[in-house]
Amino acid sequence: TRAVLSKNGFAERMSYDHRGTDPAEIERVKSVGGIVVDGRVGGSLAITRAFGDHSLKKDGVIAKPYIKKHVLRSTDKYLVVASDGVWDSMEDQEAINHCKDEFSTKEIAQAIVKSAIDKGSKDNTSCLVIKFHSTSPF
Repeated sequence: TRAVLSKNGFAERMSYDHRGTDPAEIERVKSVGGIVVDGRVGGSLAITRAFGDHSLKKDGVIAKPYIKKHVLRSTDKYLVVASDGVWDSMEDQEAINHCKDEFSTKEIAQAIVKSAIDKGSKDNTSCLVIKFHSTSPF
């Protein structure tokens, strides 16, 4: 899962992709007895951190997230949280470009998922969009 913030219409990544190709994650997985084959934990999962995939917990898949603190500003309007199936076929800015005030967050999320599928994503495609309402002068 990746989280991307819309800051005045520009994408800012708020999370870190824990993938089976990341050297630090490969080392972490191996240190607990797991294996990474072709960038996949146990030869099957492309990510190293997940809430599901319980069968791979013994192989080093954990659910501990990356945490980034951010103070919301009036220019921060949307947060797009989506699964790797979305991000495998879409750039951060492409998702943020779907965030328009004339659409509901449900419609935006559906458009992002549809776009990922239309671009050929074969993985799980899930998306949540949060809209911030700010009256802050900052």
